Amino acid sequence: MIYLQLFLMGFGVYATFLWAYNTFLESLLGIVWGTIIGWFRSKPLTEKYGPWAVITGATDGIGKRYAEILASKGMNIVLISRSEPKLMKVANEIYERYNVQTRWVAVDFSRGPEIYKMIKEQIEGLDIGILVNNVGYYPTVRTFDLNSDDEIVSTININILSTSMMSRIVLPGMKYRKRGIIVNISSTSCYRPAAYLNMYASAKAFVTNFSLALNHELRGSGVECQVVTPGMVHTNMIKKFEGDVPWYISITTSDSLAKFGVYSLGKTSHTTGGWMHAFQISWQDLMPLSLGTFLISLIYKKAVDK
Repeated sequence: MIYLQLFLMGFGVYATFLWAYNTFLESLLGIVWGTIIGWFRSKPLTEKYGPWAVITGATDGIGKRYAEILASKGMNIVLISRSEPKLMKVANEIYERYNVQTRWVAVDFSRGPEIYKMIKEQIEGLDIGILVNNVGYYPTVRTFDLNSDDEIVSTININILSTSMMSRIVLPGMKYRKRGIIVNISSTSCYRPAAYLNMYASAKAFVTNFSLALNHELRGSGVECQVVTPGMVHTNMIKKFEGDVPWYISITTSDSLAKFGVYSLGKTSHTTGGWMHAFQISWQDLMPLSLGTFLISLIYKKAVDK
């Protein structure tokens, strides 16, 4: 009997450590260690990764703040989004405020594979050190069968295809130069199935798994891949939900997320982009999958019923 008790105690300690490590300790330890190392051999981002940063979905919210923060650190910026007037405005603001080179490419990521030849031509020859795959889209919140064909295709093209193709465009140059980092913006919805937001959550599950696998493939090459999986962020995308978010779900700002994300570059391959969202994921991981799915889906169900 004593051996069974010892086994159960040992298994409990191991399971608790594994849960803590997988949910927040791995990222935390990487950030702490990276910060300590940085005190002794800190390099500017332009030297560590390269002089140019490419950001998709760059005219609002998270993408715009990433562009501004990276520009404040001396990086030249390529903005890629759909609206040409917005791109011109943001590019001019960044140039005037931070005195860095700016370029922009107007493109609709919902259109599919035919757009990437043009994007590649527009950024060819640039020493790209950082790619931020931020552009995202989710269809109307409702049951899957009511999503239109265009919504389904757009969700795949904007969330999955863009991440894959943009990464494929910049990787050969990064590997040749033996430096660079790809940052893919995912979502905490990747960890739990989310009814009524089925396509989006499933697409973000792809982004997270793709990023972690790609980072493993790149080991030893000098190139990194980081995935950022934030919870709810004050952006245009979540306006419909904000009034129905329960007290135990934290909402951060684009500014806080981007600042944390840039700070964590090179320190961890996987972060939620903020401590509150990390703890949010940690307690969700203690729930049975079915219960977690039920609670998350309740939030979106309220949006359907509006």
